[in-house]
Amino acid sequence: MKITLISPRIAIQKGDFLGSGIPYWPVDLAVLAAFLCDRNHEVFVIDLFGTAPTTLEEHKDYYLQGKPITDFVNTSLILNSDLLIIYAISYMSHKEILTISRIIKNRRPEAKVIILENSQAVTAYAISEVGDEFFDSGVDALLCGEVYANWDQIQAFLMSTTQDFVPQNVLLPGGGIEHVFRRQVEKISSYPVPAWELFPIKNYWGLPYSHGPKNGKYLPILTSRGCPYPCDFCVIPETNIKRWRAREPQEVVNEILALRDRFGVKHFQIEDVNPTISSKRWEEICDLLIEKKANIFFYFVSGTKAETVKLEQVPLLSKAGCRYLSISPESGSPSLMKIIGKPFDYAHGLSLVQSCRTNNISTQACFLVGHPNESPQDHELSCRYLASLVKAGLDEAAIFIVAPQAGSFLYKKDLIGLSSDQALISFSPKGRTEWRQLALRRKSLINIFFKEKFKKGLSLWLQGLRALLGKPKTKMENLPWRFAFVCWLIFKFRVKQSLQGTHFRRH
Repeated sequence: MKITLISPRIAIQKGDFLGSGIPYWPVDLAVLAAFLCDRNHEVFVIDLFGTAPTTLEEHKDYYLQGKPITDFVNTSLILNSDLLIIYAISYMSHKEILTISRIIKNRRPEAKVIILENSQAVTAYAISEVGDEFFDSGVDALLCGEVYANWDQIQAFLMSTTQDFVPQNVLLPGGGIEHVFRRQVEKISSYPVPAWELFPIKNYWGLPYSHGPKNGKYLPILTSRGCPYPCDFCVIPETNIKRWRAREPQEVVNEILALRDRFGVKHFQIEDVNPTISSKRWEEICDLLIEKKANIFFYFVSGTKAETVKLEQVPLLSKAGCRYLSISPESGSPSLMKIIGKPFDYAHGLSLVQSCRTNNISTQACFLVGHPNESPQDHELSCRYLASLVKAGLDEAAIFIVAPQAGSFLYKKDLIGLSSDQALISFSPKGRTEWRQLALRRKSLINIFFKEKFKKGLSLWLQGLRALLGKPKTKMENLPWRFAFVCWLIFKFRVKQSLQGTHFRRH
């Protein structure tokens, strides 16, 4: 079977791109590509962002970065495929994904067009929650959960003309076969090494920034899937049914070594939503990396649960190549964290940051503002705890404004207001009704971070120097180059628009 996998462009929110525009790699799409190749399918990839990350298209409150689907719609990649799978990589790209669906269906109304859920990213969304929007755009079915476990059933169903049995992980438009939709996320025995050779990875490397600290050639990996915590602002409890599935240490190390040797990469950004649930597993991974003399570096870039990293483990992590650890206190308020569903050990967080600093591991702490239950007192506690973390040696802070991600508890209960139903749902959406107030709260936390960093003297200046030299140890040190790069793209876009306007006036 000929299958084309499509990854959309990414959105950059105008006026505030701290929570958008991150070049997330389509990791699970690359795993699926390898999985399908192993089953003798003929697999093609259209990575709209990765193909042309220097191309912009302007919309009302955001830009789309990458090449539009219209550039491919008359190619064999679209015209000759038996199955077209569009990857719902991020909620920020939702409108773009709907557009892709409509354009393909208009060109090939007989084609099977499927949406694949990204179940392994907090920036993604439960596509079942917005299924009607997809079906209105011509989509034939949604694939949710983890399709590796029952792909044979799914494939037979999608290509059948007599649809009398609907497998798990498949959602159909209303009015079709009656079935009870259920996700299936049980871990299969093994995941293949992602087929990055099908993707334009050199274009990702060519960007002067990335999700984690940008160090030359790098690759993202998933060492585990899901998360057991029920955080009310997060989509992962829905897309993974509150289950965490760990890959075996030997399999993780084998993938790292295979990618290292195949692509000449020494830097790996770990994109698990919660990789360190099992401390024993990471001890085994580190021991294997050391034993095999892997000579690689890895970075926990997505905000793991701090308490799951034992203090006595930190020297081993550093020895094995760990150079960055992101944790997610979310709030300095124990009472708010109880409401969120994610208790946090504040003393351990401070000790962990101190230990990482001693062992040459840079640290990030992620905080949220704008939870519907957040009071001024809760915010003040966050300010105090952030100051304590910086004094303990924290290298950077990421401050986000809570967004109504489709599938989260807050989304389902309609507890977050938006000024417009057309607002871009970024990781700090300007469309929130209380945007100005929440932006001030975020600004106060950012100010506290820099105030405490200045007190520490040389540390902040060294970070600034590394940022200017393009040798970052943190995400924050990516920002100057990222800001300059995006501004340059916007400038070129404006010049091109101006020249085209002059051309039209002349004719």
